Amino acid sequence: MCGIYGMVNGHPVARDLVRGLGRLEYRGYDSAGVALMTEGRIARRRVAGRVAGLDESLDAMPLPGSLGIAHTRWATHGGPSEDNAHPHVAGRVAVVHNGIVENHAALRRELEGRGRVFHSETDSEVIAHLLDEALGAGSSPREALQGTCERLDGSFALGVLIEGHERLLAARRGSPLVVGAMHGGAVLASDALALADDAEGLLALEDGEVAELGRGGIEVFDADGLRVDRELAPMEADEVAERGDFDSFMAKEMHEQPEALRRALAHLGCRGIRWDAVDEVVFASCGTSRYASEVGAAWLRELAGLPARVVIASEFRYAPGPWSAAGPGRTLAVFVSQSGETADTLAAL
Repeated sequence: MCGIYGMVNGHPVARDLVRGLGRLEYRGYDSAGVALMTEGRIARRRVAGRVAGLDESLDAMPLPGSLGIAHTRWATHGGPSEDNAHPHVAGRVAVVHNGIVENHAALRRELEGRGRVFHSETDSEVIAHLLDEALGAGSSPREALQGTCERLDGSFALGVLIEGHERLLAARRGSPLVVGAMHGGAVLASDALALADDAEGLLALEDGEVAELGRGGIEVFDADGLRVDRELAPMEADEVAERGDFDSFMAKEMHEQPEALRRALAHLGCRGIRWDAVDEVVFASCGTSRYASEVGAAWLRELAGLPARVVIASEFRYAPGPWSAAGPGRTLAVFVSQSGETADTLAAL
């Protein structure tokens, strides 16, 4: 999965949705799409390929509407295609999803047994069908979302549109999701950087929370349906969301490494680590983050003379003896994830 962006406002938001997706392009993806509430009905546009192709599609056939959700997808369940692109629609519901629904196969069989027809190979489409069923059974939109979340095993960050409901719904467990207030409405995104130019204040949803975003503001509820009162933090614009004078985000990130490292170390308080009490460093990571960890481990061994090694995050919980002989109190564990959403790395942590 990849990037989520959503907005409710008093003006047409299709262009804002595309602009929000553009801020999330620093993360790889293979397809993109939007869904808007247009005259009380959900209208959707999806493309296999870049956000620029989605922008061209909306140029050719504009979608009006002041309430919408958008997504860039990196294929997990099902290959890169327009049918597998988000948002997914079932009945009155449109959904964008980051994360992994681990019990999606069992849920799909159950839903198909009740006559539900699927149009994608994704795990995410089951969420739209579960929501639509709950609404058909008489649940309110928020009740339907909370009930659906209880049926899902795994991780998720969700943005939801429901026909006849002029509010944007959001929920999360294990995958990051941020909501923000803006003049005349509200926004949500999978990364606070995407809200830099839009939100006047924001908050990161906690696991199990559900939010309703409307033109009048944001309401947050816990897993028991009780209202949560939390203040929005001020939003400061951050140039990291833009490419600047660089040809690509990759080139920008390469040149920013020294400053990014200084900021990360200061934020994490690493100066407070008692290095004389550390016998070894163990990195847990996957994919390209594992390659970066291998470089970091080599530097620690060569430059600091400190034993360091890398454990694949998916094996970290099961590998015998992941700690030093002196016990876990003598080992520094470092968990590395480019997206912050890598399920195996989060589970290891």
